[in-house]
Amino acid sequence: MEKFWLVVKVVILALIAILVVQNIEMVQVKLLGWTIAMPMALLVVVIYLLGMISGRGLMGLIRRLQGKEPQRR
Repeated sequence: MEKFWLVVKVVILALIAILVVQNIEMVQVKLLGWTIAMPMALLVVVIYLLGMISGRGLMGLIRRLQGKEPQRR
């Protein structure tokens, strides 16, 4: 089973490397009057990380509202 997960990790890393190599052109992101130029691959990674953070926070809020997670003091 360890070999299976190793293969999965290697495939995912290969796909990430292909994504980065194929998306190195610069794009402009405009938000609230600010303009930022960055590589497309970096933009994808930033959006993915923001989604992970906001998703985890949202799930924590839902669990707390349902009473499934003890509140921290």
